[in-house]
Amino acid sequence: MRRQARAIRHYAKDRGLAIRSIYMDPGCERSSLDRPDLQRLIADCHAGKIGTIITQDPERLSRDTSQLLALLHIFQKTGVRVEFGTSEGRTRLAYLKVYLAALLEIEEAKRRSQRKHS
Repeated sequence: MRRQARAIRHYAKDRGLAIRSIYMDPGCERSSLDRPDLQRLIADCHAGKIGTIITQDPERLSRDTSQLLALLHIFQKTGVRVEFGTSEGRTRLAYLKVYLAALLEIEEAKRRSQRKHS
């Protein structure tokens, strides 16, 4: 945890970003949204207290893809930018975006096919 916090502070400093709060849920399962500091983070996003979230990689937010997508959607709706401090994190997010685009395309093709046959 300390190593990750140190890396995030370094990332922020290099980009001229100020860290106002650190949200950590040590010992909590990353596949659960019911984590105290994660809930505080979401509340602070809704309250307009956060402009950018910095985390090492998407798994630090959630290891469950659907929950991760829900969180990213919340952050987007509240105008909060999410940055990943490692190239692996940025790569995982890019892969996730491609995966989602493909899923949306498949769903749209199914809808068009269903309309055609009805």
